[in-house]
Amino acid sequence: EAHPQGAGPADPAALLALAEDPAAKAEGGAIYQRYCAACHVADGGGLIGPNLTDDYWLHGGSIDSVHAVIVDGVLAKGMPPWGKTLTPAQIDQVTAYTWSLRGTTPKQAKAPQGVLVPR
Repeated sequence: EAHPQGAGPADPAALLALAEDPAAKAEGGAIYQRYCAACHVADGGGLIGPNLTDDYWLHGGSIDSVHAVIVDGVLAKGMPPWGKTLTPAQIDQVTAYTWSLRGTTPKQAKAPQGVLVPR
């Protein structure tokens, strides 16, 4: 488990392994469609929320940074703290799914925002 008992920071290596796990990504994709697609659109191209498919990041471009944003939210930008709604396992799965969107090609990509973080 990448985030044991919901305590402490996420383990980047465990999250990266989940991002390669088809079952974890499928679970994460279902969570993403339910909670995240309204703002980031179904393919991650961004709408209210930023594009999740490019190499530009507003709050850090590492998988544990993505995890932290999902857990804690960014209230000033309207991103809710999903750590209060989702279980630690669900957060890990949706982090893995979100990470897997990077490098995909959305139908309509929102312009890059934030800092370029090369892979």
